[in-house]
Amino acid sequence: MSQSLIVAIILIVMIVSFFAGYIPMAATALAVPMFLQITGVLSFKDAWAGFSSSTVISLVVLFILGGILNQTTFLEDLKQFVVTKLGAGAKGKRRVLLAAMLMSVVFSTFASPVSAMAIMLPIVVAIAKDTGLPVKNTIKACTDVACSSNNVLPVGPALTAYITFNGYLEAAGATERFRFADPFLAKVPIFLVFFLYIYFIGFKHYAKNGDVKVPEAGESAAKKADRKKAELTPFQNKLGKILFFGSAAAMIITSTFTSIDLYIVGGIAILIALAAGVINQKEAIRSIRWETIFIYGGTVSLSTAMNDSGLNEIIATGISSILGGVTNVYIVAGVFFLTSFIMTQFTSNRTVGAVFRPLSIAAAVGLGMDPRFTLLAIHYGSSLSNLTPMATSAQLLAFNEGGFKMKEFVLGSIGPALIYFITFMVWFPICFSVL
Repeated sequence: MSQSLIVAIILIVMIVSFFAGYIPMAATALAVPMFLQITGVLSFKDAWAGFSSSTVISLVVLFILGGILNQTTFLEDLKQFVVTKLGAGAKGKRRVLLAAMLMSVVFSTFASPVSAMAIMLPIVVAIAKDTGLPVKNTIKACTDVACSSNNVLPVGPALTAYITFNGYLEAAGATERFRFADPFLAKVPIFLVFFLYIYFIGFKHYAKNGDVKVPEAGESAAKKADRKKAELTPFQNKLGKILFFGSAAAMIITSTFTSIDLYIVGGIAILIALAAGVINQKEAIRSIRWETIFIYGGTVSLSTAMNDSGLNEIIATGISSILGGVTNVYIVAGVFFLTSFIMTQFTSNRTVGAVFRPLSIAAAVGLGMDPRFTLLAIHYGSSLSNLTPMATSAQLLAFNEGGFKMKEFVLGSIGPALIYFITFMVWFPICFSVL
């Protein structure tokens, strides 16, 4: 049996198990690297590398930073402000939802979706509960807009997007090129339609029972009941707020202008908080969402396995063969968008982009089409990580924090994804015919 077939079988079994729900997701996820190692697809080092990755370390740091904020009076103060200011009146809930979604976009633009949601989730849950917004729906709305906000503002890595895209075009021998503002002009209208759809329509359909009680990070209901929040002195309370928001600001600055990893910045803040008594060791450990760590660490090895076994290449070649006789640019771009979108729900969007970008350009050039269309179809399709909790760490956070079932998570995400796809297919040709 070929390694690519073994990986395909493991992937299918994992998906079925996640949907069936008979085995806890964390247990299923831990079985993935185990079977990848047993079958010889990956070595021990590669199969379990997800648990020692910088992403996992960053998640742990961000969870503990959230625990530090939870120790302070900030969330209570915020709830009071939201209820008395934003939440007042007939349209109060709508204003609160809009504010939460916009804050998620801003944080994600300057940092990353997972950093943004690790910071935002305690705030989102607190204000949703206090204003009567359905918690699940609010969590998912904020996460979806955060995960789809790349290239909306010309900051951070998005500044060099057009250079990267032009490098792919030049390597393939294409004559078309992007200008500096093109990626932003192409993305902003698509994102606005996506954002507004979620705000006015999609928000209602994320979950039927959105008022589910959400336990605090890393705690069961029983543990939460047994635990009494420690009283902080005024100095400790203020220090906790400074450490949380100061480290968040420092992460944005260092990720934009330096190569310092965010977990270094967060780790320093945690050490100060522990030394000052803002949070103790037990509270820090309790604040970590271990299920999220297990699911991420276990499933991320599938991305490596799909790449190393050649499964990604097999899928890409199959798509290329199917499109061999197709000359309609809409069909070609649509197939590339949907293929990359589906694949990114189970593997890294970077891997999907690396495999399909050159292929999409080559296919467009060979068919005499504008390769910018197919290139951005791959880019936007692979970055629309909203359908499953395996798509990105930020969605995994939302899945666990909201207590979603896999079926409702997927079904609630289809509408926004479909709107995003349709808007891209309509807007892109209009956009680049007038630029």
